Amino acid sequence: RLLNDDGRGVAEALDEKVCLDDQCEGLVIEGKYYLKIDPQGDGARWRRTFGQELYSPLLLAFAEKDGGNWGNSHVSSFSGMDPTYSLPENVALLTLEELEDGSVLLRLAHLYEAGEHKDLSAPASVDLKRVFPDKKIGKIIETSLSANQERAAMEKKRLKWKVAGPPPKENVVRGGPLDPSKLVVELAPMEIRTFVINFDHRLAAHPM
Repeated sequence: RLLNDDGRGVAEALDEKVCLDDQCEGLVIEGKYYLKIDPQGDGARWRRTFGQELYSPLLLAFAEKDGGNWGNSHVSSFSGMDPTYSLPENVALLTLEELEDGSVLLRLAHLYEAGEHKDLSAPASVDLKRVFPDKKIGKIIETSLSANQERAAMEKKRLKWKVAGPPPKENVVRGGPLDPSKLVVELAPMEIRTFVINFDHRLAAHPM
């Protein structure tokens, strides 16, 4: 807590209070610390995996059962992916969202840095045909991270700076272009790729 403005832009003292029954106390923020001791080289795996569970936990939702035929009128189980398929351990599904025009926004991320883990820092692949087994992908476009323009158009507009001296060596590794016939997304370490997908609903076995 600060009793006086620290001159860093807020223009007021950071003296927030919580009041209950006319008794006010300074706002208290509590944090959690996690400590795990692993063999050398294995810490990243726990940190990345546990971090996903901590920041993106499963959300449990409940509904009140209405009448005896609830199970007959509702879908009681659902699996979006091929039940025999799982995303690679080093890949996270960041976004799966239906847009206003009926298309679907898909965002995938590689969780590991290059050299961070002996196995999981390797490039990863995601088979979209098995991610959407009951759907026919009619069209898929890779976009910028914010999905406001196609990636190909964005790359053409990328600024190229004139710098003094020899140009720096670029050792950036990225996943290759998406083959529309194979529909396998390649992800390099720490790479995030965004796609807008249009399904051919005439050939889909089940509605989304």
